[in-house]
Amino acid sequence: MSRPERLKRRNSKVRDFISSLEKKHPQWRFDAVVEETADNFFISPRTVEAILRREGVYAD
Repeated sequence: MSRPERLKRRNSKVRDFISSLEKKHPQWRFDAVVEETADNFFISPRTVEAILRREGVYAD
């Protein structure tokens, strides 16, 4: 699997994880969900936000 394919797959999993956290913990603030996702995927919170917004290199 090539690097771009792995990144697309990771980004998709990040979005799915965020969605599941929001359903599981509706009382959590958005930044708490982002922080939990960042910790789970070993990436920065800013990267999580960029993936969600499909910014720059994170646009699919």
